[in-house]
Amino acid sequence: MQNESYKAENTDELVWLRLNRLKSTRLCENLLRSKLEKEPNELITEDIIKAKAIGISSAIESAIGYWQTPSLSCNARILSRYYFLLQLTIAEQVSSIKTTDTLKEIQKHTENGHGLGIISNPAGEFPDNMYVFALNGGHFHSYAKSVGLDVKRIALEKRPKKFEDVTEPKKLISVLDLFSRIPELNKVIEEYTDKLPQSFHVGHSQSNMLRESEAIKDHIKLTGKFTTELPKGATKVSDVAFYTNQRSFTIEYLESLNLPFDSYENYTDVLGRDSYIIGKLTHPSDILWHQVIGTYSSSHATLTYALPVWSDQYNSIIANFTLLYALSIVVRYLPDLWFRINNGDINHMGSLIEYYISIIDHVLPLQMLERITEAKIAIHNPGSFFGEI
Repeated sequence: MQNESYKAENTDELVWLRLNRLKSTRLCENLLRSKLEKEPNELITEDIIKAKAIGISSAIESAIGYWQTPSLSCNARILSRYYFLLQLTIAEQVSSIKTTDTLKEIQKHTENGHGLGIISNPAGEFPDNMYVFALNGGHFHSYAKSVGLDVKRIALEKRPKKFEDVTEPKKLISVLDLFSRIPELNKVIEEYTDKLPQSFHVGHSQSNMLRESEAIKDHIKLTGKFTTELPKGATKVSDVAFYTNQRSFTIEYLESLNLPFDSYENYTDVLGRDSYIIGKLTHPSDILWHQVIGTYSSSHATLTYALPVWSDQYNSIIANFTLLYALSIVVRYLPDLWFRINNGDINHMGSLIEYYISIIDHVLPLQMLERITEAKIAIHNPGSFFGEI
């Protein structure tokens, strides 16, 4: 993956300027050729490059059109963000040089529907009673498959008509769980829903350094030699810290989630200032702990471990696409529920939705730009320690 580095006062503005460049078919052709230089594919001819470039340009222009629709209403913003993301996932698929698919082929999947569905449990209450499921067909099926998800494993064979008809409940995910897994919301989700987050600010615990220091001392005593290296093929145990100020956040809660950690314990640093829960992660010694579990960060989220949505590791686009789809269904087809969310007895959910939309406005455009260009894009403010001089 190539790196692009920029300096800008307004980070969001620069992202949009960079996305707007891809409205040009000529620049899209250049992007595809640069990808092919690194990863040749003899099946992609000059005609396919030109067709793909037109498809990328068309999808991006459509996405930007949805985003720039002037509206202050929350329901309109939900719809515009959902269709914006849908169009950019199409652009990502077309921009892939692993296949010869052009916009014409990708659109065939979209014509078969969104690839997701909604069903509600009449006995419950929004957002805990509304569930999203994937289908074997449509756009989501096509996109999820393109990013490596085992769609057959997660999709329902047919759309259930009633909640009682669901025969594979493990393939459903509630709207509440989707909100809870968005890393940018993990500090506020309990305030809005009375439920703990399913994404966690994590870090390398101080206990690792203390334990490794003791191991080095023991090794020197036994061999007279200093080493910090483990033999190749060996496994290593890392203590992963869970940082939170939520009093209801407990070891019992973490154990209930079936995370890839074990032997949880409460830990206080040597100075007695910080206390947090640590969990042990066993992993190959030649791979860093955060690479094993697939941590996530963004401009509005610290280093985070989040429960995945249908995949082995958290995928931000899959999670946000699924949640935006669910909210778009509420806005389009459930006006009575939307009234309660916006102005009625569950208007705290309306506040959460507005908070969510405002945050992802600063996150999703850059993430999709990086996926389409296959570049790591760093944007620093003037005077930033990490920025170019």
